[in-house]
Amino acid sequence: MFRMASAMALLLTLMIAPTAAQRGPGGGDRWVTLGEQKVGFMVDRDVLRLNHNEDWFRREGPFSNLRLTAERNDIHIMNVRVVYLNGFAEDFRVDGMVRRGQSIDIDLRGDRSYLRQIEFVYRSKLSLKGEARLRVDARVARRGPPDRPDAGPRVELLGTQKIGFSVDRDVLRVGRREGRFSRIALRALDNDIEILDMKVFYGRGGPPDDIQIRRVLRAGQRSEPIDLRGREPRVIDRIEFVYRARPNFRGAATLEIYGVH
Repeated sequence: MFRMASAMALLLTLMIAPTAAQRGPGGGDRWVTLGEQKVGFMVDRDVLRLNHNEDWFRREGPFSNLRLTAERNDIHIMNVRVVYLNGFAEDFRVDGMVRRGQSIDIDLRGDRSYLRQIEFVYRSKLSLKGEARLRVDARVARRGPPDRPDAGPRVELLGTQKIGFSVDRDVLRVGRREGRFSRIALRALDNDIEILDMKVFYGRGGPPDDIQIRRVLRAGQRSEPIDLRGREPRVIDRIEFVYRARPNFRGAATLEIYGVH
């Protein structure tokens, strides 16, 4: 049974431009314009809200790529986050300059639909050309629309672990029946969790992924999705953790582990 990660608290509002369809450079692709953003000269965080209902996404989607086009001036894009109606979010680190009149494409890692909003960290290049505008288009996938009303990345709760104050080593057994996954995500509950190490073992053997996170997840915080080794989703046999709850009056913590199909 699938449990979706809880919705993230989000700030800022921005109305999007009217939707329009267009052909891609190759002539055979269909693109839908999602909106435009005005980009200032200072590093800024903006939100492009997609005020569409599920019927619109069923009709227009699903989408396989986003295309970001710089207009009027160059734009330095640091990060893009896509948030879906089910609350799940994906981060795409760009950290590059998009020249005026040029575009970059972001692979959505599958057929995605039901987007709630797109968040940007970016700035216009300082020049006499003035502030830039960023146009956002979505490439329509070639297959039919998804059946799931919350379609975005499919997220499954693999298990939970109770964590005390001392440094501890735990194993979460997953197994073949849970399916194949391309990424995992972690969420802290009840207290902050200091994660020192994480090792992922796969169903058909081979070398494990030794993921040295070494970070603190605040209570209620979820990590960004963590890519697993390999180009295709894989069966996870087990995940080993080294971690501890942060000593304070809140008491023990709980770690939720999610698999992303």
